[in-house]
Amino acid sequence: INYMLLSLQSLLPALLLLSSVLWCDSAGDSVPTYQRKDPSTGGTLTCAKCPPGTHMVAHCTATTATQCAPCRDDHFTELWNYLPRCLYCNIFCSENQEVETECSARHNRVCRCKEGFYWSNAFCDRHAECGPGFGVQTKGTPKTNTVCEQCAEGYFSASTSALDSCVNHQECALGQVAFLNGSMYHDTVCGTSEDFAKGGELYRMFLSGFFSMHRMRLAKMKKFIARYIHKSGEERRPRAPKQRGPLMDQIKTWLSEAPVEQLKKLPHMLKATQLNSMAEKLEKALHEIQQQDPSAPSD
Repeated sequence: INYMLLSLQSLLPALLLLSSVLWCDSAGDSVPTYQRKDPSTGGTLTCAKCPPGTHMVAHCTATTATQCAPCRDDHFTELWNYLPRCLYCNIFCSENQEVETECSARHNRVCRCKEGFYWSNAFCDRHAECGPGFGVQTKGTPKTNTVCEQCAEGYFSASTSALDSCVNHQECALGQVAFLNGSMYHDTVCGTSEDFAKGGELYRMFLSGFFSMHRMRLAKMKKFIARYIHKSGEERRPRAPKQRGPLMDQIKTWLSEAPVEQLKKLPHMLKATQLNSMAEKLEKALHEIQQQDPSAPSD
């Protein structure tokens, strides 16, 4: 039995080569070859290469075929070859990458960018986000970045996102009034005078849309946030973001949570931070609504 096992082991390289030869013949392809000098005669020998997933153990001779052996763990050969040893799987997935195809005897490890990232300049960068007024035209892939487009007439985007597209302005239902026309930055604000007069959700949506449609300077946005949202007396006062989108998100969050009595003072608050033009427009808009319904909130 031991003799039979030893015989099979000695035949394994030949069997591997034979199986690949038969496979190539069945596929209509010839086995790739290479030439070497016969050390005994000085003549030229044409030897069969070893198939992918194996490497050469011994060159062919005038009487024996090329001897091949399988690649050991974490090693590979992708092509027909006569390498003395298999190649090491030397690709390792780095930060923001994940394994797409694990290392095997026939190929090296293959990595791809994780969800939300794409391949750029030998690194996986995060997909760009489209800011307010812009929607996603084409979502990012592991190989391409997000493509943004400005919202067309009748569409808007109020978010900063790598996924959201521009959406249609809503049409006010029968019996509702458009308190604020839609823009590329916000939806149309619809409702009834009674709802607006309550100073609830509709009133806050109106103020949020009003802020969105006015392009405040970053310095003045930061000043407004520092003075009224992150008050100087608060402990662990957070650092203000540097981009317009996150700054506006802070203002919108504050508008959704602040007491109504404080929101009624917004025109005065805007003037105190040198946002005079914006304060005047807000006063005018609230005055027009007040004229339509005397019970509506005013400054």
